Amino acid sequence: MAKKTEYKMGKTEWFLLITLSVLWGSSFINLKNALSEIEPFTVVFLRITLAALSLLAWSLITKKSFKLPIKQHIILFGMGMTMAAIPFIFFTWGQKYISTSMASIFNGGVPFFTAIFAHFLLGQTERLTINKTIGLLLGFAGIVTMIGLDAIENFDLTNIGQLSILTATFFYAISGIYNRLFISDELDNTVLATYSLMWSSLVTGLISFSVEGVPTLNYSGSVWISLLMVSLLSTALAYVLLFKIIKTAGASNTSLTTFIIPIFAITIGTLFLGESFETNEIMGVTLILVGLAFIQNLHKLLLKLIR
Repeated sequence: MAKKTEYKMGKTEWFLLITLSVLWGSSFINLKNALSEIEPFTVVFLRITLAALSLLAWSLITKKSFKLPIKQHIILFGMGMTMAAIPFIFFTWGQKYISTSMASIFNGGVPFFTAIFAHFLLGQTERLTINKTIGLLLGFAGIVTMIGLDAIENFDLTNIGQLSILTATFFYAISGIYNRLFISDELDNTVLATYSLMWSSLVTGLISFSVEGVPTLNYSGSVWISLLMVSLLSTALAYVLLFKIIKTAGASNTSLTTFIIPIFAITIGTLFLGESFETNEIMGVTLILVGLAFIQNLHKLLLKLIR
């Protein structure tokens, strides 16, 4: 049953949302480096396993209670499948066949899927309004503008890579809805993330070992650093924050990270890689920010201030 909580986006929620966007935005470069030496399914397995082990260690150090009824374990198994195991596998595998730009466009569809599912499944707390619809369209248009309209020329849902990425975005959206329907707000965020990732680790391990064999673990230092960063920061810490913010902000608001991630990716490239802001990137960022303003009804506040 959906939660009856009235969700909000205050300063704390925005801070967590932006932090989450930075953590997930930084994962792309680390995953790319890891994939230079490791097979895709093995990367997924190691990423999830290292994250689960780190959270387990932290939970034991902080003496968190792990006693849960069987019913809760079944629910957390489903949480692990929808939020990590299934989307990670489809997204990583799909990127073998399509460009990063096309993958980014599909990823930008997560807020759409989430908003539609939330409207019909979560009730009054997450209804799809006109302002939210306008904001979602502007945000998606911003992502397409930043990446370049030429990327759309390769759009073809008969392409197995694109279908794989689309499936991943579908499950990312479903995971937020699943959380609000079945996960108790009383459950500790770290314990929730630990169990979800542990179940994901078991499933991805079976798939990885069956398809790619047992990992050799004989990787270079830089690859191990990338694995640790994507596991500890972009997965372990990120999912604890994800479960924290979704309790107060709701599934639809939390999914907006996919709109914010490209902004930080461009900012990082400009500050640390010597890249320059292109015109289409400036236009894209503007569209995303205006879209977010519509979703949060900030344009009404601005009109009141002007008047």
